[in-house]
Formats: sequence, C-alpha cells, structure tokens
Amino acid sequence: MKSRFSTKTMKDLAAQAGRGPILIHLSDDDVTFVNGGDHRLLSVLAETGAAMVYSDFLTPADGGGDPLPHRLIDCQFGAIRDDFDFGRIVAVNPDMMRRAVEDMTDDFEAAGWYDLRLRLSRLGRIVHIPETLYIASPKASVSADEGEEQFRYVDPRNRSSQIEMEKAATAHLKALGALVTPAGITHPDLDEGTFPTEASVIIPVRNRHRTIADAVRSALAQQTSFPFNVIVIDNRSTDGTSEILAEIAASDPRLKIISTAPAPAPAPGIGGCWNLGINSPDCGRFAVQLDSDDIYSRPDTLEMIVGKFRETGAAMVIGSYMLTDFEGNPLPPGLID
Repeated sequence: MKSRFSTKTMKDLAAQAGRGPILIHLSDDDVTFVNGGDHRLLSVLAETGAAMVYSDFLTPADGGGDPLPHRLIDCQFGAIRDDFDFGRIVAVNPDMMRRAVEDMTDDFEAAGWYDLRLRLSRLGRIVHIPETLYIASPKASVSADEGEEQFRYVDPRNRSSQIEMEKAATAHLKALGALVTPAGITHPDLDEGTFPTEASVIIPVRNRHRTIADAVRSALAQQTSFPFNVIVIDNRSTDGTSEILAEIAASDPRLKIISTAPAPAPAPGIGGCWNLGINSPDCGRFAVQLDSDDIYSRPDTLEMIVGKFRETGAAMVIGSYMLTDFEGNPLPPGLID
C-alpha cells in the first residue's frame, strides 16, 4: 500500500480529479470547515490563479472550550524545506497538478508530496490565507515523543526517506538552474584579511536562563592553539538570561554580548541574530554556531572544527551531536549524524 505522500498517490489524485480544485489531506486528522471556509479556500485559489493555497486552522482545546488557532507562516518564494507546515489540507489548481505529475519519473514512497509542491512552485504561486478556515481534530491522542518528533528528519530509521527528499530537492534546483556543483568553485584564501580572533562561537538566545550559562561556559572552556571569543546575541530576553550573561562577561572578556534592538523595532528571528553575530566587528575568521541549549561534548571541538576548515578549504563544517536530557543522559534517537 502506497503512503499518503508517495508519487503514486499524487498521480492517482491528479488522475481521479475532474476540472475542479483538488483538495489534498496532509494528515489523518479529521477536517471540518468552518462556515464558508471551504468556499473561501477555493475562491482564493481561483481568484489568485495560484498553484496552491493553504490556510490557518483551529484545533480543539484540551478539556473543551473554544478551539485554539494554529497560525502558519507565509511560504516564501524559493523556500524548499521539506517539513514546511502547510496545515492539514491544501487546495491545488488541477491543471497545474496534472502538468506537475506528468514529469514525475521517480517513484518516491515518502517524497512524492514534497516533489509535487516543489514542481507546483515552479508553475505558480503558493498562497497562504491568514484566516482559520477549518478545524483539525486528531484521530489519536497519543503523539510521538517530543525529542523523537523534533529530530525525526535525521533518525537513522528514516534514512531512505531523507535520501528521497534530497533527490527531489536536487532535481528542483537543477530545474531552476540553481544547483551548485563542485565544478568551478574557487576556494577562498583562508589567510586573507585581518580578524580580531581566529574563531567566534556565535550563540543566539532568547529566554534560556536554564541552559545559557552551560552553553557559554562550554564554549569558553574550549582548549585551542588560537585565540577565540564567544558572541551571544541576546534577543530581548526577559527571564534572567541577560543578567546571567552579564555576570559571566564581567569575569571573562572573551564573551561579547550583542543586544537586539528593543521594541517597537521588530524582533529578529534566529537568522537575523546570526547575521548580527557574523557582521559584528568582534567576529573572528571562522564563525561557529552553538545553540543556547547545547554544550560541547569535548574540550577540543573548536580546534577540530577550525582544523577541518584549514585542512579542506570547505565553506561549511558540520559535526555530529547527541540528544540528551538535562543530566546528560541520551534520548532517542541518540546520535544525530
């Protein structure tokens, strides 16, 4: 039996559909449109000429009460992440869907839907309706463990699915003329320019008072043959994180703290915080990311990362890590390689 997200399922949906819009259910949840919600979804699809539309939705509240809104974000032009949240149901232009599936030559078991929505994005717009048009009620109350759910995409048990996703993404980039290959790449001069340190560990943070001290001290405790610093971008923390950082910085000048602009300026996302770090005059030659709830597992990690840059001339170096609880005990799926 083919999965909901297989290539065969996508082709079957296109073949069985008439001339009207195609509704694709993306989960097992029971979907009930609010009054006029289905008409609104389909009318936006028709009026905009989009390839696909999706909307915000409601979920039942625990213990009764009014349903809770589930707000989604706009799918930006060019976005290709394979786990983007389109909600529980989408409406697709039937002509564009049939055109998309005609060119599907791979028989994906897990990446059929992903392949389809990438192809649709090449044919037309993907439009988000910021209105709660339906109620999605889960059929089962049991959910996956939070750790397992968060790291499902790198679980070794899902290796074949991830390979399918990568194959679909590669084909999409190739179709756009956006695929970067090793041929013709010019390696940078790693000794060009002047930097205050050889490396900077950059940590964006917002309200992580329980973990930020361990993360920062883990970085500061790295043993290296070169000078380095730690740059923390404090994104309007209100839970004591800022005070913890100030205390550490008072005793170690290698910790540099950047505070994001206060309200009413928009708060930057994690990407904006990262940009503040790498564009800081304190940033070293190599920028090394560490999350505010992570710690280095060994004292020579930073030395190894910079050494790998020097050895290979790579643009990016990626390490493995272990998912653990606060006491350091491994949690499923274990090693993220």
